[in-house]
Amino acid sequence: MYTNKLWLRLLLACTLLILLLTAACGKESATKNPAAEQALTVQGDAFMTCLKDGDFQAVYGLMSIEAQKALYKAKKMAGSWVSLDGVLNQIGLEIAGWEFDKARVFTKNGVVRGTLDGRVEYADGKSGQVHLELEQQDGIWKIRSSSLTQ
Repeated sequence: MYTNKLWLRLLLACTLLILLLTAACGKESATKNPAAEQALTVQGDAFMTCLKDGDFQAVYGLMSIEAQKALYKAKKMAGSWVSLDGVLNQIGLEIAGWEFDKARVFTKNGVVRGTLDGRVEYADGKSGQVHLELEQQDGIWKIRSSSLTQ
C-alpha cells in the first residue's frame, strides 16, 4: 500500500512539473463567457462523478492528451506498468459530493483553458477543496490536472 502512494506522488510530481513548465511560458487573457463556464462545470461534474463511482477508465478518457502523456511518462519512469485503477483504489477516494463555486475561462497561447474551484465532501464526513484545470481539445473540455485536498 505504501508503494502505491509513492507511485501516486511520482505521478503528481510529474504532472506538476509539466504544468509548471507550460505555465511559465506564454500570455494569458481572461474572457467572461457564461456558456463556456457552464460547459466547463458540466465536464467537471462528469469527472467528479467518475471519481466518485470509481470508473477510472472513464476518468482517463476525460483527461487531456497532455495529462495522459504525463501519466504514461510517470508509469514509464517507474519502470513497470502501474494501474491507475489500483493506485486510486489504494488511496481510498470516497467522494460523497462536491460543489463548484468558481469557474474561470481564459486563453493562453491560443488554447482555451479553464479552472474550476469548489468544495468536496468525503464519505467519512471530512471536507476539503477541489481544483480542476481543463483545456479545450476539439471543442471538448478535458482535464489537465486535478487537486483534491482534505
